[in-house]
Amino acid sequence: MTRPKFTAGSSKSVPSAGGAAVLSTADLLRSEQAYAQLRNDVVACVLRPGEALTEKQIGDRYQIKKATIRAALARLMQEGLVKSEPRRGYVIAPLTLRDVNEIFDVRGLVEPEVFRVAASSITERGLDDVRQAAKKALKPETLRSQVAFLAADRAFRLALAELPGNFRLSQLLGQVLDQSERALHLGFKSRDFTPLIIAQQKELVRACEVGEVSGIVKLARSQCLSLKKQVLEALLAGSRLQEVNLQALA
Repeated sequence: MTRPKFTAGSSKSVPSAGGAAVLSTADLLRSEQAYAQLRNDVVACVLRPGEALTEKQIGDRYQIKKATIRAALARLMQEGLVKSEPRRGYVIAPLTLRDVNEIFDVRGLVEPEVFRVAASSITERGLDDVRQAAKKALKPETLRSQVAFLAADRAFRLALAELPGNFRLSQLLGQVLDQSERALHLGFKSRDFTPLIIAQQKELVRACEVGEVSGIVKLARSQCLSLKKQVLEALLAGSRLQEVNLQALA
């Protein structure tokens, strides 16, 4: 993929040699901010699964320009959070009970293996980073917000995943966590997962302190299965059909 060119220090778009406009530094910054805003609202189900959006609606909502919108949406489509459909424009990726089941199956494969690599190279400094990330999830201001709490849990798991210094591993886990976080936000409407997730974090920290790699992998796998069961039960409480789009629960 060709990266956009920009002139350092410039706040205006400038034409390239071929005549096409290229993004300025300011444009790139706005694109990054738009991407972050859209991504956060998709993951938190502020933008509901299955919801159709036009570029004008997005521009009006976030006060951003068309080129900035398209750049942000392109990244979200690559991550599977947004789709482009004929005659509907952009659509927030739908979420069915089948999708949730598959998402947690993937997480149950990816997360334990990422943690296996992380645990094999853990240091005392790295362990302290993991401990600090777990503490942030317990702050009163974090616990008052479902969005803040799930974001803190994501940060905790990525703190562990980032220990080996393998960017692609942590990026892969981050994408899986984003998908499962959407399901968690919907499930929170009928069940509070906070106590379960806090307990899981504490178990992972203790396992890291012991340093037994096989034990961490086994624990991570069992935690994924437990969380999947709780999420599906919560979602089924609001839907009788296994293939139903969960947009109505958002």
